[in-house]
Amino acid sequence: MGLSLNQQIFELIKNSQKILITFKKNFSGDALSSALAIFLLLKKMDKQADIVCHDFVIAQNYAFLPEIGKTKSELSGLKKFIISLDIAENKIKNFSYDIKENKLNIYLTPEKLLDEKNIAFNSGKYKYDLVITLDTDNLESLGEIYNKHTDFFYSTPIINIDHNPENEQYGQINLIELTKTSSAEIIFDLIEQYDINLLDAEIATCLLTGMISKTKSFRSDSVTPRALNIASQLILNGAERDLIIQNLYRTKSINTLKLWGKVLARLKHDAAYKMAWSYLTQKDFIELNMQNPNLNEVIEELLTSAPEAEIIILFFENEKKTISGLVYTSKNYDSLHLAKSFNPQGTKTFATFELDKTDLLEASKEVIESIKANLPK
Repeated sequence: MGLSLNQQIFELIKNSQKILITFKKNFSGDALSSALAIFLLLKKMDKQADIVCHDFVIAQNYAFLPEIGKTKSELSGLKKFIISLDIAENKIKNFSYDIKENKLNIYLTPEKLLDEKNIAFNSGKYKYDLVITLDTDNLESLGEIYNKHTDFFYSTPIINIDHNPENEQYGQINLIELTKTSSAEIIFDLIEQYDINLLDAEIATCLLTGMISKTKSFRSDSVTPRALNIASQLILNGAERDLIIQNLYRTKSINTLKLWGKVLARLKHDAAYKMAWSYLTQKDFIELNMQNPNLNEVIEELLTSAPEAEIIILFFENEKKTISGLVYTSKNYDSLHLAKSFNPQGTKTFATFELDKTDLLEASKEVIESIKANLPK
């Protein structure tokens, strides 16, 4: 009898030496929390792992999560370059090196003249022999982590864990559970079926954070009786619900609330197209001393303020003084298709783009008209 999908996952993990955990650059709280839960789980299984996310910066409201400081912002040192010297018949007396003018100079003192045929160059194996992706529709949404290392991703087994129907099933193992509220819920099921004794308070806190974040504190339509049952089990296993709620919903700084206020004050809505949009200027960011605001949170606030809208667009002036945009769509639309005129990046539900324009209102008008033209007739 063949192994189940869950058994295959743990067999791959057990046979791996070092594991890369990653998720899309425009990540959700579910993706981050699930990645940390997996990291802690692997640690308990005595497995080495790294978490990497393109340009990752710790958001204040998730800073409480255990081991979040271990998350790296770039993927580096994937392979070692090896210089091999056959010294069987020519011993080396001295060895040294230095770096001058951006060049590495290696100095050897052999017993006799070296023959070039005794020198070999090659690349070592990749540092990781397994990749686990979480809440990530496609590899391109990983950003530079994928774009700069495509060969690595094509030659390394991938465990792809997600609950979104847009997932492109790019893994060697694809654990895509459309009936689950979140990737965190899927990971709980994995642990429960494998060994529930691996679940501790830190892992439970991460998983409950992912579920609360994705379901807007269990207020979304996707919540199921099973999800509520899992949440209660996580709390029984030590998940710090009050700490999670305090950080996700009750610790917004005054400047964050002011930023939301500016977005809501400028909110436009077109009921016929089920669209809502707003904008932020560089002046807003400077006034509120918010150089790296979490604009995903702003999108979530817009979703709450305009629940009937199925297309949400946020325009903002970036540091280059050109115009950037974020497009969120419900499952009924494809954000990449709607913004196709502007070379978007991201996923079907969340895309980003940049315009070589400086007039915010003019740019937003152009984008809105283009998106309307791309809507299904």
